[in-house]
Amino acid sequence: MRQRLKAGEAIVELLRQEGVSHIFGIVGSSFLDILDPLYDRDDIRFIGVRHEQGAALMADGYSRISGAPSVCLATNGPGVLNLTYGIASAYVANSPVVVLAPSASRDHQYRGSTQEFDQVSLFRPITKAAFPINKIERLPDALRHAFRVATSGKMGPVLLDIPRDLLPGGEVDLELLPPDAYRTGQTRLRGDRSLIEKASRLLLSAQRPVILAGGGVQWSGASDEVARMAHLLGAAIVTSYGRADAVPSDHPYFLGHLGRLGAPEGIEAIRQADVILAVGTRLGQSTTFYDNRYIPGGAQIVQIEIDPEEIGRQYPVAVGIEGDAGAVMQSLLELVQETEPRPSPKWVEEIGDWSARRKERLEAEGRINTLPLKPQRVYAELRKVMPRDAIVALDAGLAPNFGQDRLNFYHPRSLLTSLELGGLGFSFPASLGAKFAAPDRPVVNFNGDGGFLFNAQEFETAVRYGLKVVTVILNNGCWGSEKAYQRHAFNGRYVGADTSNPRFDKYADLFGGAGFYVERPGDIGNAFLEALAADGPSIIEIPIDPDEL
Repeated sequence: MRQRLKAGEAIVELLRQEGVSHIFGIVGSSFLDILDPLYDRDDIRFIGVRHEQGAALMADGYSRISGAPSVCLATNGPGVLNLTYGIASAYVANSPVVVLAPSASRDHQYRGSTQEFDQVSLFRPITKAAFPINKIERLPDALRHAFRVATSGKMGPVLLDIPRDLLPGGEVDLELLPPDAYRTGQTRLRGDRSLIEKASRLLLSAQRPVILAGGGVQWSGASDEVARMAHLLGAAIVTSYGRADAVPSDHPYFLGHLGRLGAPEGIEAIRQADVILAVGTRLGQSTTFYDNRYIPGGAQIVQIEIDPEEIGRQYPVAVGIEGDAGAVMQSLLELVQETEPRPSPKWVEEIGDWSARRKERLEAEGRINTLPLKPQRVYAELRKVMPRDAIVALDAGLAPNFGQDRLNFYHPRSLLTSLELGGLGFSFPASLGAKFAAPDRPVVNFNGDGGFLFNAQEFETAVRYGLKVVTVILNNGCWGSEKAYQRHAFNGRYVGADTSNPRFDKYADLFGGAGFYVERPGDIGNAFLEALAADGPSIIEIPIDPDEL
C-alpha cells in the first residue's frame, strides 16, 4: 500500500517498520519535522538527553543489550560532532546504531555557513557507511539501506546525512515494506563444510584444548554452543577482553578473561594450550597484546570470524572459518558429537584445579580489611548481593576494570565495557541505554570518580525517565591508570594525576535521586540493596585506596 506522507512522518513510519522504539538525542531546530509526528504516539519515544555524546552511548548500550538496531538524532554541526565518541564506541562494539544527521541546507553548503560541517567525511572512519541524500524522494531507499548495512554481516553504525531544507514541506510516496523485503534478515553464514570438518579433526586430536570466546559469541547467541563444546572436548573456556559474559561464570570450565587485569588462571591455561578454538574474536590487542605472552607460539588456532579480513590477521591459523559464530559452532558440534570425543582426564583435572584456585583467590579478597577499602574487597562484597540477571556496565578507568574478573555473569548480554576504545565516560550513558532495552533487569554501573564526571549530566536524564540504575563510584581521587604509569615509569613524579571531587551521594540527592556514602565493607551490601529498591537512579560513593594502582 502506497501513501503520500510528509518527510518527517515518512521517517517515523520507516523507523516503526524497523521495530525502533526509542530515538536518543537532543531537540534541535533542524529536525522538528521528525519530532512533531511523535507527539501523540506511544510506540516510538524520543529520549531527550543532556549531551549528544550521551545519546550515542545510550544507543550503543541499547543495541548491545537488545541485539537490535537503535537510532540517535542530533542537530547539524555541533550536535552531530558531539556524537563522534559514542559512535566510535558503537563501531568498536559492532553495534547497529543508525544516526540521522541533519546537515546544512543545500543552498548553504560549501560556503562556511552556520553550523556547516562535512559530517559525512568525519564519520566515515567510525561507521560502516556514511552517506548523504540530495533529494527527498531518495529518503525511503536511503533509510532502508542504512538499516541494511547496519544489521548485515559484522554489524556496526551507519550515518545518514539529510540536508535540513529537505524536511520542511517535503513529501514522499511511501510504500511500507517489512524489513525482510529489502534485506536478508537473520541470515547466518554457516561456513565452509570442508573447513569445519578439518577443524573438528584438529579439535578431536587436542590434548590441551582452550576455547577463547569473543564478541561474536554474544551477537550470534552462541553461548550454549560454546558451553556444550567445552564439555565435549574437556576444554577450558576463557573470554576475550570485555566479553566475560560470553559464557555463564558458573560453567565448571570457565576460567575468566584475558587482557588488562585478566584472570591469572585463564592466562595460565591458554599458555599451555595445544589447540585454541577462537570463536567470534579478532584476537585483538586488548585481549592478546599481539604477542605470545598469552597465545603460545606453538598452539594451533581454529578461528571462526564473520569478517574474513580478521582471520589470520594477528596470528597464523591452522583453520580459518568465515561465518557466524553460532551457525558454525552448531555444525562443528554435530561433527564432534558423532565421533564420541574422549577428553584428556589430566587436562580436565588441571582445569578443575585452576577453577578452584580462581574461586579461592576471589574469596580471599573478601578478607582484605584495610582502609581505605581496596576495590577487590568492594567487588567481593557486591558479589554476595548482585542479582543473577543484573546487567553490569564497567567504565574504562582502573577501578572499574577490577570488576570484570570479580563479578559473575550468568546470562548473555550482561556486561558492557568500552572494549578496545578504552574511553572514559562510556559506562553511565550506556547503562541508561541498557535499562531502556531491558527495563525488567537490574542495571548496575561502575565508574571511577574521573570517568563519572565525563557524562554526569545524564543523571538528570535518568531521574526524568525514572530509570532505576545503580551507579557505584569508586573514588580514589586520581586518574588511576596514569598515576600508576607515573609511579612506576617516572619515579612517582606526578603531573596532573590527582583530582578533587564533590560528594557524589549529595550530587544524586540534588538531582532527585538516591545517594549513599559507604566507607566500611560491612555496609556495602545493605547500601546496595537499598539502592536497588529505590524508585529511581541512585549513586553509591565508596572511597577506595588511591595506592591500589
